[in-house]
Amino acid sequence: MKNFEIGHVTDIPIRLNVTLVVFVPILAWLISREEQLSVYAGIVDSIAPRAVDVAAVQSGTAPLIVGVATAVGLFVGVLLHELGHSWTARRHGITISSITLWIFGGMARMEDLPEDWSAELYVALAGPAMSVLVGAVCYASLFVLPAQPVLVVVVGSLAVINVTLAIFNLVPAFPMDGGRVLRALLARSRPYAEATRTAATVGKFIAVLMAVLAVLAFAPILLLVAMFVYVAAGAESRATVLRELLRGLTVRELMSTDIRTVTPETTVAEFLDRVLTERTTAYPVMQRGTVTGVVTLESIRSVPVGDRETTTVADVMGSSPPTVAPDADAFDALSAMSSTAGDRVLVVEEGRFVGQLTSDDFMTAIEVLQGLGPRRGVEVSDGYA
Repeated sequence: MKNFEIGHVTDIPIRLNVTLVVFVPILAWLISREEQLSVYAGIVDSIAPRAVDVAAVQSGTAPLIVGVATAVGLFVGVLLHELGHSWTARRHGITISSITLWIFGGMARMEDLPEDWSAELYVALAGPAMSVLVGAVCYASLFVLPAQPVLVVVVGSLAVINVTLAIFNLVPAFPMDGGRVLRALLARSRPYAEATRTAATVGKFIAVLMAVLAVLAFAPILLLVAMFVYVAAGAESRATVLRELLRGLTVRELMSTDIRTVTPETTVAEFLDRVLTERTTAYPVMQRGTVTGVVTLESIRSVPVGDRETTTVADVMGSSPPTVAPDADAFDALSAMSSTAGDRVLVVEEGRFVGQLTSDDFMTAIEVLQGLGPRRGVEVSDGYA
């Protein structure tokens, strides 16, 4: 899904995923519906220092204004929640490359994952703490704002929503903050990978309970959240075990150096001849010592047979994969490859293309390492299966 960068906060790029662009208008409409609006207005009326004129909120354009303002305010709160994580992570020496807002909330992308249990605990708790702070500020504002029904309902709703967001995020299941809090507490007395597997198992159990509740209550959104939590718990466990498995390995130890390349002027017909004779289905496209793209069998699928003699790989090649240095950490290279949904990273040393690392290279390394048994106290076979 495509992301759009909308600006920076304290030098952290802020991105909007296209799912959020689609979801915010739908959320605004849902909030503005009469039955939903009466629920929000009723809750705010119960906590506000002055009575709320519910009828005024439900007349004219007021429902639409409340819906749009509350939906936008919700994701502003989510952004502040992620900034709470990010600022705390920075204090522990962790680089934040971006924050992405999407349909399920927000994601702060960390260059390094905290493995010290206390650092992860503080980073995980910082998000809910920020949400509680935002909720408290919104609630305190109710005592000084003018008695304008629409304004009071929007600010009061955001007070409740942000506190609810904090509570929900403390559910002990990945990718919620509670899952990371649980892992941090478990990691005080056991290996990090083992703590991750235990926390992931708890998260999957909670996801199953959420799914059952969603079916019984006929709540499709809760069912989607349950499915997301279940998948995320497994992904977190696999990623952690892979990181432990690849710990200490560099790109240089895994990369392939015998790389066959083509030039941009190579025709599709010549490319197919090389595929047949060399049994290789993907070639970096090299021009003046620099890789400008990658051509694969999938790339040339749309080229008609009659045009293969005149069409060059430059016309059909895909974009150049990410690059890494030979001494880079192998897991970082795997993360870079995954972030682009590609199957390889290029290895560049002092501006020269010296090799590549593909998904097949990683699979071979993982199979070998699993066959060697546990490394550094990590029971690889249990966590990776």
